[in-house]
Amino acid sequence: MTASMLVGLTGGIGAGKSTVAGILAELGARIVDGDRAARDVVDPQTPTGARLISRIAALLGDSVVRDDGSLDRALVADGIFSDEELLRDYNALLRPALLDEVAHRIADATAEPGVVVHEIPLLSRTSAPLPWAYDLVVTVEAAPEMRMRRLQIDRGYGADEAVRRVRAQGDEQDRIAIADFVLRTDGSIDETRRATGELWARLNA
Repeated sequence: MTASMLVGLTGGIGAGKSTVAGILAELGARIVDGDRAARDVVDPQTPTGARLISRIAALLGDSVVRDDGSLDRALVADGIFSDEELLRDYNALLRPALLDEVAHRIADATAEPGVVVHEIPLLSRTSAPLPWAYDLVVTVEAAPEMRMRRLQIDRGYGADEAVRRVRAQGDEQDRIAIADFVLRTDGSIDETRRATGELWARLNA
């Protein structure tokens, strides 16, 4: 490959997006991890992170800040996923800094030839415009019941919390509507590996 290709990799919570990203990394893709960028952008050791944490505490309460000054992401999630207005306000606080951070990481990753995969949650036809363009969009999907079960087994969520998290991330049809490739993970990990291998072959065709 003589040029870089930027792939947007999205999918609902519990569908296996990170698993697919990991397999693609093994195959040779460079990964821009959206969740990692979201963690780094609220690093209290940076001026931007410290300011964001202060504003998030003002929105959600001081309890979301740990004794070491870092953000308790579990408490944040508990608060915002049960309140649509708080979720909107939280995203409005975080989004500008996060977009700037991700844009820098994408620019660095795409400076050399090869496949760059941006792992991004909540990318759908209702998403706000982004300051970059994807060459291809992939969504990782599994049946809601499967995703809820994985959240309970893998992350220890209660049944009600698993239902709430899945519903909070919208309808899979909104993701499929903008996807060039739909990768289903309802089956075994071996089936997921095969499907991801097929995707990799397409990206390199």
